[in-house]
Amino acid sequence: MTRIDPCKRFKTALPRIQKPARYLGGENGSIVKDTADIRIALCFPDLYEIAMANNAMRILYAGLNSISGVACERVFSVGLDYEALLRSSATPLYGLETGTPISDFDILAFTMGYELAASNLLTVLDLSGIPIRSSERGEDSPVIIAGGPAISNPVPYSNILDAVWIGEAENAFFDLVTDLASLKRAGCDKAGILERIMKEAAIWTPTKKAVRHVFSGFSNDHYEYVFPTPIVKPIQDHGVVEIMRGCPNGCRFCHAGYFYRPRRLRSVERILEDVETQIRVAGHREISLSSLSSGDYPGIASLVSLLNKKWSYEGVSFQLPSLKVESFPIEIIEDISGTRKSGLTFAIETPLETWQLALNKKASLEKIRLILKEAQSRGYRVAKFYFMLGLPLPDLGIDEDEAIIALIRDIAASTPELKLNITLATFVPKPHTPFQWHSQLPVDDAASRIYAIKSAFRGNQRVKISYHAPYLSWLEGVVARGDERVGELIISAFEHGARFDAWDDLFRKDAWESAIAAAFPELATLVSERQVDDDLPWSSVSLRVSKKYLLKERELSMTARLTPVCTDDCLSPCGACSDTALIEDDSEIIEILNALLQEEATAHSDVATQPANTRYIPADGTRYRLMFKYKKLGRAAFFAHHEIQSMISSSMERAGLYLAFSQGFNPMPRLEISEPLSLGFESSDEYGVALLIENPLGPIDAIIPSINKFLHGELQIQEARILACPDGARFPSLSSVHWGSRFTIDLIETGLEASSFLAFFGELKDKEPRLADASCEAHDRCIDLLLPFTGTRELGLSALFESAFGVPIRESRVSVMRVIQFAKNRAVGMSTYFDRYTDY
Repeated sequence: MTRIDPCKRFKTALPRIQKPARYLGGENGSIVKDTADIRIALCFPDLYEIAMANNAMRILYAGLNSISGVACERVFSVGLDYEALLRSSATPLYGLETGTPISDFDILAFTMGYELAASNLLTVLDLSGIPIRSSERGEDSPVIIAGGPAISNPVPYSNILDAVWIGEAENAFFDLVTDLASLKRAGCDKAGILERIMKEAAIWTPTKKAVRHVFSGFSNDHYEYVFPTPIVKPIQDHGVVEIMRGCPNGCRFCHAGYFYRPRRLRSVERILEDVETQIRVAGHREISLSSLSSGDYPGIASLVSLLNKKWSYEGVSFQLPSLKVESFPIEIIEDISGTRKSGLTFAIETPLETWQLALNKKASLEKIRLILKEAQSRGYRVAKFYFMLGLPLPDLGIDEDEAIIALIRDIAASTPELKLNITLATFVPKPHTPFQWHSQLPVDDAASRIYAIKSAFRGNQRVKISYHAPYLSWLEGVVARGDERVGELIISAFEHGARFDAWDDLFRKDAWESAIAAAFPELATLVSERQVDDDLPWSSVSLRVSKKYLLKERELSMTARLTPVCTDDCLSPCGACSDTALIEDDSEIIEILNALLQEEATAHSDVATQPANTRYIPADGTRYRLMFKYKKLGRAAFFAHHEIQSMISSSMERAGLYLAFSQGFNPMPRLEISEPLSLGFESSDEYGVALLIENPLGPIDAIIPSINKFLHGELQIQEARILACPDGARFPSLSSVHWGSRFTIDLIETGLEASSFLAFFGELKDKEPRLADASCEAHDRCIDLLLPFTGTRELGLSALFESAFGVPIRESRVSVMRVIQFAKNRAVGMSTYFDRYTDY
């Protein structure tokens, strides 16, 4: 089996690639299985930093790799620069764990989080050397399967995918893969694998209907956290603990609310366990209590209070990412206004009460004012609101944009110290919802309403208006509601250059316009109104919610009437839980939380023993610093300076060291690492200093292996010391005592001669006094260079190399190793950091 090592293959090119660490793999926590019965490439079709923040990826990666005989590797979309590099070098896309080409896997599985990832899915196939159309793939191609909420209408993928999984993966999909591994072990071919896949009720193909799979064990099943520690910082860099799946509210526009029905509550015991795992194993200090409406978890205020009592002393903070105004408990603001104030976020959707009732939700202005005034008093300075334009609403004689403007002005006037971030989006009538028959607002109409709202607040420094591009929302509707013809449209758009269609800065409207003109001129019919008797493209998929129920909800919306929330005494059965008892008892959870809170209060009844946030260094007393030496070789040479700093601080925390944090709005670990090197330069002599809140217990040599266990295999700490700083004394920064470095420069693969550099450097040294202490020697085709740090780019290694050889160092195949760094020394001019740092 051929394996691709991008560091060797692209040694010269990688430094010119944006964030090359995206493509190198080898992260701590990666699971590498050299042998397996069945190999699965798991893909979230977006960039690394987006994909590594996706909770479905975490669940699938851990679940699949827990199965005996199954190896699951990650593959993501690549940036345009890396795509060009792969194509120009005829290098296929590969799995991050082993570098195995994707075409060599048995299954390529996509998890689709949003519709506009469609062209990225095709890019992954094409870069892997896998034919895009299923009819063109043979026995040697992987089985191509997809799942996720954005593919509940799988019809546009009829000619692309071999199968689509409808619903949640746990645990039925894992059971399916277990069977597939057994079949493969017994010698089953691709046709046999597909035959077994087709037997699943949750599998859809153009010739087979599907029924959504619902995970009945969500409340109490144990989750094993097994996921690589990201190198490139994810777009949402915090832990995720899912506290509720599904939503009790039944908002009529919300596709996710219907896709994840019925509401299921994670047990308190499992939530506490999951939080501890996110802190102790994953190393997070910011935890999101995730659900479609976190404020509707029974006893949510008690839950957050309990978590704060347990973890605030370690500087851990908790977020509630999705809050419903009417169910928002005011008292919770105190518990989520601690370490990090990331802002309160409310999805208002529409401003008038009658319109809100039509959507089956309520967000009264009075309650909004009450929440924001309390938040303002607690130190919050930002509140975020989401509105949708083009919803099917009763006619009240006022335009949407005018009503939104009036509401924003009212909120701004009642909370003068808060900044308001307003996000506007065009409503997309999604499949499987009561609004699936409605038309979508035309692009020009949506744009005019958005611009009217923006114009109303132009020059207002307290109100920031952002919006989703109307054309992208329109395109999202086309993909979400399309038929087989949309599949050909997606292929055509991809062939015209469409990539990253959800990214405003990368979206190519010209590619889609060309595709529409060539393949689908009558496209507008897909976003127009449908009749209730129409045979909708997605009618072969059942989300377990009956058409009768959807039509009833549609009728109630027209008269602005509410449907009761989804609870254990359901008054409006929709069919989602008709075959199993999935609705938990709210009162039992509230009783458990109250009992745990009482236990916590009893345990800390003595005020002197109350836990407090101790992640800040006290004003008086001895301070402790951990000084360490580390190496970064191979792939680690392509990690950016801030990526290394983040990895080291996280690994120390996970190893049980308590790093001090800065104070302010967004506390950061008090950690410094030594002078950065250019990407691609290796080093065996790097240094860092971490400020600790206490002297660690036990010998430091015993702590180093614990830290290294959580670091990348090619980024390892070699030596460490504890430095005590008496009260009032101060250590200098590493950068302030940096004297210079000794480098080894290997020219063997470049064809360049060391003598050229020696001659150039000798002449320069005679003329440049700042290089008086520098030295340069050559051994065969290797240069040994002692170079003081002058703070001048022209006298840095890269500039000297280019001046000597006439070629940029990044365009040569040179290997550079920093073998030692020197610190300034009062007595002898320079010394090693460990030898002389404490002299200061």
